[in-house]
Amino acid sequence: MTTQPAWDDGLLQRLRDLYEPLRRFAGVVGRLDVEPDDLVQEAYTRFLSADRGSIDDLGSYLRRSIVNIATNERRRLRRASAAQHRLDRDKGAFDAYPSGLGDLMRLDARDRALLYLVDIEGYPIANAAITVNLAAPAARMALSRARKALRTTIAMESNNE
Repeated sequence: MTTQPAWDDGLLQRLRDLYEPLRRFAGVVGRLDVEPDDLVQEAYTRFLSADRGSIDDLGSYLRRSIVNIATNERRRLRRASAAQHRLDRDKGAFDAYPSGLGDLMRLDARDRALLYLVDIEGYPIANAAITVNLAAPAARMALSRARKALRTTIAMESNNE
């Protein structure tokens, strides 16, 4: 049986320092109806139960956990929505006045994470790729596709107005 390294003040302070940046990151990556604090706390829970010896970069590990949690939640909700749609095909609730944020929320959590890390936080693509568990060329391509999808959607909406 392996034991986790004992708590030290440096680790506790690092977790405290990372909380706010992770909360902002979770606010971008997560769905609108999920509190960013919930995603961060779930990531912290995963960290506390993980083998800490195998974690090289705490910030990247926690961001990757947040992306995975958000992706799993989105999948769960898609399955539930599809099941509900099958049960009740006659009813559909759609936003009559969609916001621009809806365009961003249509992207996968991983793509939103890349956009946030590179375009908002200023991370190099290689570092953002590590965070979302992609190779750098794949991250560049995903980022390019995400930007193009947003530009196309915004252009179509502005042409319709």
